Amino acid sequence: MSSVLPNFEEAEIVRPGGRPVPAVLEPRLKTYYINRNGLRLRVMFASAATDNPRGSIIFSPGRTEFIEKYFETTADLISRGFNVLMVDPRGQGLSDRLMEDRLKSYVGNFQDYADDLAFAAEEFAPLLPRPHLAIGHSMGGTIVLQAIISGALNPDAVIGSAPMLGLFDLETPLLRAVIVTLSRLGLDKRNLPFQRQRSGLPIPFLGNKLTSDKDRYKIWSSYFQTTPRLRVGQPTYGWIRASLAAMSYVNRNADKLGIPGLMIAAGADPIVDPASVENFARKAGCDFEVVPGALHELFLERDIYRNAFFDHIDAFLERQKF
Repeated sequence: MSSVLPNFEEAEIVRPGGRPVPAVLEPRLKTYYINRNGLRLRVMFASAATDNPRGSIIFSPGRTEFIEKYFETTADLISRGFNVLMVDPRGQGLSDRLMEDRLKSYVGNFQDYADDLAFAAEEFAPLLPRPHLAIGHSMGGTIVLQAIISGALNPDAVIGSAPMLGLFDLETPLLRAVIVTLSRLGLDKRNLPFQRQRSGLPIPFLGNKLTSDKDRYKIWSSYFQTTPRLRVGQPTYGWIRASLAAMSYVNRNADKLGIPGLMIAAGADPIVDPASVENFARKAGCDFEVVPGALHELFLERDIYRNAFFDHIDAFLERQKF
């Protein structure tokens, strides 16, 4: 770990059943709380497994997600020579929740997520040598793209893992109109009905839409099962309204991305439409790849899919001379 550490309050690391942090990561990992406009955000910094980092990664997780979920991925990234910064998005993980009911998934505007990420990157700037690579999964993909397009964040390249650019069964004109109308009628902070994940606890592995890897799913589930503070329930009308607005903004302004990018779709994704990822990549001038057969969680998929996913990332980094 770098000897030059920021003077922030140290934050807790959740370890279900005493689960160890990956050996390569443990001595190089720290979690902190930072404050932005009265909101406390939990941030992870991990230093590269080398004295000469090849650059820094600024990482944004997806909806309901948290730093510990990405420990295996962070270990992979620091082993590739990168410093890694990750933020629990507001309203989830161990960052401050936005509502009295901690389970409610709500945000007023995705720009809040984007500005939080940019603020964390600025706070940790002395520990983040260039080049900067922004990576986001699902909702986090939308966040990093909005942060870049809006000018809040200025990385040198971006990678989206199944970035949330078009959702199955949610973006019909009628449904969009209904959600926006109900949100404006005062239901903004009401939960969307007919969702399987109501208590913030994961559904059984069989029939899940995230991964075909039973062991990785079990590890991910254990965090929610043992640590109620990490749980996030179904999205509110307000979160859906904000997500639709963010996807529209990012897709509408794809040609303003202005930096090299790699958008990777999961070929069997039942949540994010791979065609939406391809459309954005084409408009933005990004590279586009698909991992055939993979479900939504590319970072948590079986090795046959996960390794192919990282092969695409490594090839992109080589092309960009990172």
